[in-house]
Amino acid sequence: MRTPTVIAAILLVAGCESMSQKVDASRQDRCERADWALVGERDGASGSPLLADRYQYICGEMFKAEPYQAGFQKGRMRKPAPSG
Repeated sequence: MRTPTVIAAILLVAGCESMSQKVDASRQDRCERADWALVGERDGASGSPLLADRYQYICGEMFKAEPYQAGFQKGRMRKPAPSG
């Protein structure tokens, strides 16, 4: 009775590790392919706070702060003014 439980636990751990590796690979791919100026512009236009610290944490040296900042400012300038 104990053997099936042990086998199930091993398979669960192996599956979780495999899923974690897939998520990491997907995140790395997105960080490498990101157009940081467009990401910044989208964030700025949507009214999001500056997310540079978050992207830096997630993407490390693949994050390009200068294009992101420039895009963020561009997006802020085209953000519609609140109607009042």
